[in-house]
Amino acid sequence: MKNIEELAFSGYKFVVYYAETLDQWIAEFPHNHPLYEIYYVLEGSIRINIAGSTQELAAGQACVLAKDVKHHVYYNPDVPKRYFALIFDLVPCEQLAMNGPDGPLEFSDITQALAPVDTVGYQVVSDLPAVEPLIGRLNAELREKRLGWNTQAVLLCYQIAIQTLRQLGAAKVRDTHFAGRENLAMQGSMYIHAHYPENVSVENAAEALNVSPRHLSRAYKAMFSTTFIKNTNLLRIAYAKNYLCTTDYSIEEIAEKIGFSSPRALYKLFQQYEGLSLSQYREQHKKGKPED
Repeated sequence: MKNIEELAFSGYKFVVYYAETLDQWIAEFPHNHPLYEIYYVLEGSIRINIAGSTQELAAGQACVLAKDVKHHVYYNPDVPKRYFALIFDLVPCEQLAMNGPDGPLEFSDITQALAPVDTVGYQVVSDLPAVEPLIGRLNAELREKRLGWNTQAVLLCYQIAIQTLRQLGAAKVRDTHFAGRENLAMQGSMYIHAHYPENVSVENAAEALNVSPRHLSRAYKAMFSTTFIKNTNLLRIAYAKNYLCTTDYSIEEIAEKIGFSSPRALYKLFQQYEGLSLSQYREQHKKGKPED
């Protein structure tokens, strides 16, 4: 990957400047850049000059370099080796921040994990069993170029970076929730399931979720292509069918258990949705012994 690519998250961006698997035939000149870099050894070993000192890495080890640290891998074509280099940056971006604090918290956790790298100039990391398969998948994406390969490649670079940084971040993370806006439609659906035996309405659901009824109705219909009340009634009908099949409850008892104000309302809606009367449905589907 020699093109600059990026992934946008809530409150920050992950930017890939370069990613490639290299071998002993590649010669590096001493260089530095205002970006982070990870070297991961796949086979053999490599020796890196980091700001005048030498660090040797064995297979399965990685070195995370801070920004603006002068470095290069020693050129030695007589020693077989294969290693992966990833140059990247993590950039705060307030314009991308969503309603929750999750994204900025995640960025803060990543920054905290990088703190020892920034302080010393580099950190050597071992015990990275998850990284090599990710590099293999990245190489396959770059080679095969199947549908979505570009996004998958950047995402795999992000995963490689995060798996490596996890070994640096000993402190417990503060980011313990999913980023992004809460899914109001799904919250509404969960409210229906929790409260269907009660007097469910868009108004009382909206009050419980601290939004306006109009906002909840629009969000619900946009996601489920139907109304909040229709789905409430469909759920009640489903439970009514269960009671009809497995119990000897009267229609009045069933109506009360599933939240209908009267047996008449249950009769009417059941006929409308099922095309059968309650007694016809019970006769056709009744099975087993009565049970609660």
